[in-house]
Amino acid sequence: MKNKLFHFILLNLLALGGLSGLVAQNPEFPNLDPLPEDLDSLPEFTVKSFARNLANQALDIQAVFDRQASRATLEREVLDDQMAASKADTLATKEEREVIAKALKAAKSAEKSALKQQKKAAKPVELVLETAELDSADLRKNLPKAYKKLAALLPEPEQPAEVPIAEVIGVPAISDPETVVVIETPEMPDSTSQETSPEEPEQAKSKKEKKQRNSRPTIKTYDPATDVMRNPPPRPCVLTLDTRDAFSGELRRETGQEEIFRFTSPSLKTYFPDRDHIICHASLASNSGTYLLQLRFTINDANAQRAFGNLPRNGVAILRLFDGETYTLYNLRADEGKASEDKKQFTFSGQYVVEGGMLKKLRKTLLDKIRIAWSTGYEDYDVYNVDFLQRQLDCLQKD
Repeated sequence: MKNKLFHFILLNLLALGGLSGLVAQNPEFPNLDPLPEDLDSLPEFTVKSFARNLANQALDIQAVFDRQASRATLEREVLDDQMAASKADTLATKEEREVIAKALKAAKSAEKSALKQQKKAAKPVELVLETAELDSADLRKNLPKAYKKLAALLPEPEQPAEVPIAEVIGVPAISDPETVVVIETPEMPDSTSQETSPEEPEQAKSKKEKKQRNSRPTIKTYDPATDVMRNPPPRPCVLTLDTRDAFSGELRRETGQEEIFRFTSPSLKTYFPDRDHIICHASLASNSGTYLLQLRFTINDANAQRAFGNLPRNGVAILRLFDGETYTLYNLRADEGKASEDKKQFTFSGQYVVEGGMLKKLRKTLLDKIRIAWSTGYEDYDVYNVDFLQRQLDCLQKD
């Protein structure tokens, strides 16, 4: 960086990348319900109910295009301001202006595309809304056409990644043997010592060699119970708080924090070559039957508050388990974020209530993903510490 202006430019470009990362991570478009094959055979109530639901989904689709257009305009306006500032700054170099100009050109193209898509979506959405108000006969006649035009607005689903050939044909090795044997090779005699000990009789040496030739290897049967890869030792239960109130008798417990995931959007990897953008630590706390999931997000971004906003009160954290079941938790208090001393890192903390009816399921099933609602949108994160909830709930409920 040659001057403060160029540093400011890169920080703002990073902020715009953060916004784009949020958009890319959000699966915002709703999944349309399949159109019934034979509308004429369905009761009038069923057809009208489907049309009303389709109208609501059409409004949701329009809202997605509206948000995308607004964000594209915001990015272009920010870069416009930065270009004007660089032109007014006599210390700005040609290289710095070229960086902004390149980003501005891309932002204008993105804005043009987003506004075009927003305008394109208006007619199919309006058609669906008008169709939903028709009487029974006209509704059955026009509903398929309106549905087809609305479905054409949705992006093509992502193609599944190609399965590695090793997963198709299997790894050419024994993956989980039940009768693997371990051959312990007997120690061979030291030839040097034999050659340098002339006192040993020739007959004794011959008997010793014959005994070694006839000896069989020791065979040890594989025992799955002793395999630490299949049965890892249990991690210790660590309570940072374990007290009972002297007046109310309420038991309060809290576990130690553990890292549950790290995340860097693909669009930001060039800005974070040696560190992660978001790091999340979690812990559980209980107070007389009330359980809280405490999440602490560390965001390595000087513009985190602009890109993410805050953790709003009653904002959700949706837990997705390995069996596909989801549970929604609500944040007890808002958090605007706390900056580090160098202002390059922000920390956000949330306290999400775990209802009693969820506990039994969460103790049995591994955690797969977590969706966090920020004030600017939501992001989905893959959890790698998948047994975190199981272990910490067991720890809290230990007698």
